[in-house]
Amino acid sequence: MRVKRYTRWNTKKVGNITLSVRPKPRTPYTILRVESMFDTGGNQQTAILKNALPDGWEIDLAPVRGAKGAPALPTRISDLNCIYTGRGFGVVADVAQSLKAVTGNAKLAAIVPDVIRPGDFVIFRHGKSGMRFAGVLRAISRAEEKKEQVKM
Repeated sequence: MRVKRYTRWNTKKVGNITLSVRPKPRTPYTILRVESMFDTGGNQQTAILKNALPDGWEIDLAPVRGAKGAPALPTRISDLNCIYTGRGFGVVADVAQSLKAVTGNAKLAAIVPDVIRPGDFVIFRHGKSGMRFAGVLRAISRAEEKKEQVKM
């Protein structure tokens, strides 16, 4: 029996054995945009976070199985205080694809939370223990990239 090299199947009979494959579910992520930053004194900064996704993607989450209640955002990231202004989270499985849809043709660069500024994207990962910080991405337009290359 000849089997095509690239086939999409969930169950396949090979001889007397039936193989069953279930794809691993993707981890849900929440993408928030830094709306503004302000200094609270004592060498601390606070970031105002807002949903970065269009309203069509915004949903209210049901608790993950085994979790203790609804997911809550962390209030601190490194030395940065976080305040979320919104009523629901946009949940996506593929962060890069979702940000490409939001930012267009911009290049995405991973940055550290210490150099965060308005317009950056903060990524949170959903899990059984709630939402955890996953990283910060900055969208760099092609024009900005060329200006930085000229300065060097």
